[in-house]
Amino acid sequence: MASIGLLHKEQDVDLGAADPRVFWRPMVRRNRLGNTAIEVSELSFGTLPFAKRHSNLSVKEGARVLKRGFERGINLVDTGASYGTQAHVREGLRGVGDAVVISTKTHATTRDRAREDFETGLRELDREYIDIYQLHLVHNAAHLADRRDVLEFLLECKETGLIRAIGASVHTIAGARAVVAEPDIDVLFALLNTRGMGISDGTVYDMIHVCRQADARGMGVLAMKPLGGGNLRKSAKEAFDFLRHLGILDSICVGMKSPAEVEMNVSLFEGREVSSEILAQIETIPRRLRISRKSCIGCGACVETCAQEALSIDFSQADPSEGKEGRAVVDQDKCILCGYCADACAQFAIRVV
Repeated sequence: MASIGLLHKEQDVDLGAADPRVFWRPMVRRNRLGNTAIEVSELSFGTLPFAKRHSNLSVKEGARVLKRGFERGINLVDTGASYGTQAHVREGLRGVGDAVVISTKTHATTRDRAREDFETGLRELDREYIDIYQLHLVHNAAHLADRRDVLEFLLECKETGLIRAIGASVHTIAGARAVVAEPDIDVLFALLNTRGMGISDGTVYDMIHVCRQADARGMGVLAMKPLGGGNLRKSAKEAFDFLRHLGILDSICVGMKSPAEVEMNVSLFEGREVSSEILAQIETIPRRLRISRKSCIGCGACVETCAQEALSIDFSQADPSEGKEGRAVVDQDKCILCGYCADACAQFAIRVV
């Protein structure tokens, strides 16, 4: 991982409008993305929190948050065909041009669907090429093999200059190992946080080991979910420091949905104290517990963990064909957002958004 020290010119911290006062200070560190020619900021921008099923930000609201991140030196933004946030990214890029590195991804298992997602991405992002195009959530070697036609399509796009680098995102150790073993993939985008939240087939140290192998192979290595789906937000500095000190990550992707969150995270990555004003604004951001309909299997582990009795199982949502006994539901009035239920969830179905 090659580090590139840079300085940038920045406007001061009024979150409502730009302050005319200008000064110089260190920007978010830049790293070269593996053996690619792409340089990325150590802190990158995850846009999933903008999505309708999360915070449901308007395109204008999302673009405003992104622009604040770009002003603060973040140059890598991640989206996906299934997020519904590519339009937010397009608007955030107005006036920025090619200075920002774009990563997007597809769940496609067929060449035709991959082409459709790719062309839609170019159109929605208003770009002539994609910097990093990824296979979204590779589960294991068999799953990767089943998507070989998609990978071949991406390779053709790379050869013609429509893609600069090919990546794959993973939530499992098996998926990470399969990606690292595939020479045609340039970037590993791994789920990684201090507690290993969301890794269903191993520990955080297992994932770190595979990421080290990826780094040694010359792959770019990106980390997602550093705050465990929002559940580690109260110890953000410690969570970020744990990952940064590994020395193998080119960028850490953090979901942010407000200018205040951008300011806080940039401050932490630059080694500055977070101002009391920013912290006060962070506390006013409304949050809720979200339980994924797709991931929850209704096992009840979260219910047993909740001391507030805010969780229960709705057995009417059982689906034996998918191994679902029901679905956990939350009483938001009782929930105190402690996050203990998320620790108990082996499916990583519970997040604070």
